[in-house]
Amino acid sequence: MADKKKDESVEVKSSGKLKWIILILIVLLLLAAGGGAAYYFLIYQSDDQAEEAGDGSEGAAAQRAEAIEQAPLIYHQLEGFTVNITAPGPARFLRVKMTVVTRDEAVVAALDKHTPMIRNDLLSLLASQEFATVNTPEGKDALREALKQSLISILTKAGEPAGVDEVLFTDFVMQ
Repeated sequence: MADKKKDESVEVKSSGKLKWIILILIVLLLLAAGGGAAYYFLIYQSDDQAEEAGDGSEGAAAQRAEAIEQAPLIYHQLEGFTVNITAPGPARFLRVKMTVVTRDEAVVAALDKHTPMIRNDLLSLLASQEFATVNTPEGKDALREALKQSLISILTKAGEPAGVDEVLFTDFVMQ
């Protein structure tokens, strides 16, 4: 009988220790799951968002381009240009005032910043025009496109945003 009590007390002690071990394992598993969840939501997802943004290059550029496409038009008036037309014809002078159409404020700032370079290149382009060509609607359209491409080229060379949508003539006189 004494042996039975001894066996029961040993079983009670070992089952008490077993309950504590199981309880500790459950608590450790819960802590590990909570830590894993915290890592996933705080660290892992922020890394995914940084990769989606391209660490400030591709993703940010795409977001900026999308925002610019939805922005309202900005009209920026350039100073007037008066040039001698060197090609033979009835007109000897060409006076042009133009407005640059963009959706990006940074382009307007870049146009103001690089005005001397822009004026130099556009004066050369305008002076090389022929009266017979520029006197037609198609010639004016071609000149507007050439001016637009010239502006884009100048801004790109300067490392500035070059989002020029259109070049509009506000004054066009040949004498």
